[in-house]
Amino acid sequence: MKRMITLRGVSECGKSTKVKQLAEWIINNYSHTNLGVNITNGDINGVLIIGKVKIGFNSAGDDFECVSGNDSLIINYPDIDILINTSRTKGITRRHLEFHYNESNGWLVHNIFVNKLIPSNTVLENQRDRYIMDKLISLITGLDKI
Repeated sequence: MKRMITLRGVSECGKSTKVKQLAEWIINNYSHTNLGVNITNGDINGVLIIGKVKIGFNSAGDDFECVSGNDSLIINYPDIDILINTSRTKGITRRHLEFHYNESNGWLVHNIFVNKLIPSNTVLENQRDRYIMDKLISLITGLDKI
């Protein structure tokens, strides 16, 4: 079963940034093959291969065109093991993911909610971000193919 990890939240809460930070963490810590992941410019849509594991990244998820980047990754790399992406909490983006990426279609889904702190609080945001990164790292490490 494939695994999909979706960072869900409202606009400007840091979903895309966290996806890019996870890709950067992998790039900095693992020998990998990079298929289109450019963390230095805007949203990312590509694949990193670590050993036998293919991880797809789509950091854009604010509208249907953005979230359909997941579909493009699956078409181009049908053997992706993990798909890490973003989505709003409601609307067409969430409905699209729930309809196409679910257990019936062979996907084990993990939703991680990124709460926007209002008013902004740097200390609490740093704690939230560290928790989310720890959770993301724990979901993708130790998944060697048998």
